[in-house]
Amino acid sequence: MRITAMKMIAVGGFHRAKLIKKVRLKIYQPLFRLFCTNLNSLKAYKVLFYGTDALSEVTLNALNNNRLSPSPSKVVKSLDIVCIKTDCRVRRYAELHNLTVHTWPYDVPVGVYDVGIVVSFGHLIPSESILACKYGIINAHPSLLPRWRGAAPIFHTILNGDAETGVTITEVSAKKFDIGKIIMQEKFDVPEECSSKLLTDELSKIAAKLVLKTLENLPHYLELSYPQPSEGVTYARKIKPELGCINWEHPVLSIYRKFKAFDGFFEVFTFWKSMKVVVIEITSMNDVVEANVSKLVCDPVSPGFCHFHKKRKVLFVKCQDGWFGITVVKIPKRGKITALDFYNGFMSKEIPKNCYFFLNKNPS
Repeated sequence: MRITAMKMIAVGGFHRAKLIKKVRLKIYQPLFRLFCTNLNSLKAYKVLFYGTDALSEVTLNALNNNRLSPSPSKVVKSLDIVCIKTDCRVRRYAELHNLTVHTWPYDVPVGVYDVGIVVSFGHLIPSESILACKYGIINAHPSLLPRWRGAAPIFHTILNGDAETGVTITEVSAKKFDIGKIIMQEKFDVPEECSSKLLTDELSKIAAKLVLKTLENLPHYLELSYPQPSEGVTYARKIKPELGCINWEHPVLSIYRKFKAFDGFFEVFTFWKSMKVVVIEITSMNDVVEANVSKLVCDPVSPGFCHFHKKRKVLFVKCQDGWFGITVVKIPKRGKITALDFYNGFMSKEIPKNCYFFLNKNPS
């Protein structure tokens, strides 16, 4: 009897366990379905990307890698490209990876794309194209807007000596560059002696990260976007090649920043008589201080005066408030030469009072 009773109790317990399990399943099934629905709502978007240069290419690569990812949570379903007609890094990348390329100007067809993404494109996109995308078009801009709106924010960040910059994701406006609502921002501390090349590398990585983050919950972030403040607006106007010419009457720091800003993008140059001399490599400002050139050049000299330091093999040039050190230059026909070569080939044949760099090739 005891064994039978125990069996009945065990069987009864088993049935109660099954019953409890069924009840729990009934309770949790709706929650499970809701969870699955939320997973399915992680939308993969049909993206139209606008870009041209190295800054653009990093985000394009991140988007394409996401598109190719086997992950069920990927955010890019398809990826087409809009870029300029001439050869550029974005066009080369798109062709290498068999992506569809549309040449600018391009009228976006209605209902084909979910969202447009702009990174360093340089052309105003018409309102018809913005409206043709389901969620409009967003932009990754390499500054903390509203500071440095415009075509060349990274150059102006270096030229101005800003200690802080960053990346801003905005909604694209059809009327003006970089005035749309802010979706998100991330700050970046600019390292000392930072160049435009280094800053481009760092901000391009942040831009790619923020674009993907935005796509993870695009409707939500668009809903939370907010207008740019009216205070602190500055403009990063387009840099023209002729701005690379050095005015030796300017302070040393401004000339140093010009080299750091333009090097690798535009020539930084001066003139020896009528010959153009391109500055290729320079010394650090600390090296200039250690050289103490002012003690070596006793006579008063004007900005542009050249002094070759034989021990250090550096060409020092007088500026408004100090000296600027050059180690490698480029000249016509000979290409790159060291400061020592420049001294032997040109300066040593002149009397010191004639050893000057000028702002243009026709010095008065």
